[in-house]
Amino acid sequence: MAESPSERRPPPGNEVLVLDRETGSAAETEALGRAVGVELGHGSGAGTIWLFSGDLGAGKTVFVRGICRGLGVGGRVRSPGFTLVTRYAARMPIVHVDLYRLEEPAEVERLGWEELYGPETLLLVEWGERARASVGPDYLAIELRDLGGGRRRIRITAHGRTAALGRALEPVLGGVAC
Repeated sequence: MAESPSERRPPPGNEVLVLDRETGSAAETEALGRAVGVELGHGSGAGTIWLFSGDLGAGKTVFVRGICRGLGVGGRVRSPGFTLVTRYAARMPIVHVDLYRLEEPAEVERLGWEELYGPETLLLVEWGERARASVGPDYLAIELRDLGGGRRRIRITAHGRTAALGRALEPVLGGVAC
């Protein structure tokens, strides 16, 4: 039986488990995202790619909204849905992508990653497993699982050069009350 993209792992030593914990509500999931956003606002998030995975309703958009709030985005933050891409002006440019409607790798490639992403940009991709082949070895994977009753399991793993950022986030996230 073939393994799913979320089950594929890079060779040992090429990833850092940053966080593996539960939140008890959407508000706690957003608070965790906000703590990440605050830390990224110190400059460590520029030029990073975050690939969010999880079933519908797992909390991907809630976590992204928290990151955006932590970086100073006011107003509505929601999944880009039909537009696929939303840009936010904050402490650093944020590009929020939703790949839910794209299933073929060629469709993902046609998004023009070169135009979406740059060294000063924070790229947040929902349904990120669909972009995995397009982004290279340096990214953070955020897996969210709905455990029922408002509870979520959140696992953040840093891959490649994002490992240093992952290590910097560990103590920050460890201090977030959830």
